[in-house]
Amino acid sequence: MQKLQQGFTLIELMIVVAIIGILAALAVPAYQDYTIRSKVGESASLASAARTAVDVYFSENGTLPLAAVSHVSLGISQPRSYNAKYVSYVAVGANGATTVGNGQIVIQLQDLAELGQARNDRVLYTPIVNAGNLEWVVSSGSTAPPKYLPRR
Repeated sequence: MQKLQQGFTLIELMIVVAIIGILAALAVPAYQDYTIRSKVGESASLASAARTAVDVYFSENGTLPLAAVSHVSLGISQPRSYNAKYVSYVAVGANGATTVGNGQIVIQLQDLAELGQARNDRVLYTPIVNAGNLEWVVSSGSTAPPKYLPRR
């Protein structure tokens, strides 16, 4: 009478462990990118009110707001009054140190290690007038790779 095999051999188990290790090595960096992008995405929700204010200003005045236009006159909160975990400030027309103008929205990210390469960077929302309408271009202030930036 032959003995029936029960369970798996050591080689089969080692192959399964190796496959799981390879899959984990591929999944962890993708997950880290995803979490950083979601944290930087906080800037998109905070930029929403400022973008709307710039859109309204443009539709009422036919021009983009200059740096001299205050947040109060645009009807939005002061730059450092936002209670956000990953964003320091949201400014229209100024980046905290210099005047930008032309309706650009500057969002300063916090200096937190969990933001990876986007740490302490700026997310810039620049309005472009196209056939009488505003289109928004999102860019990085310096170090954040485009993969972390919101689409719009």
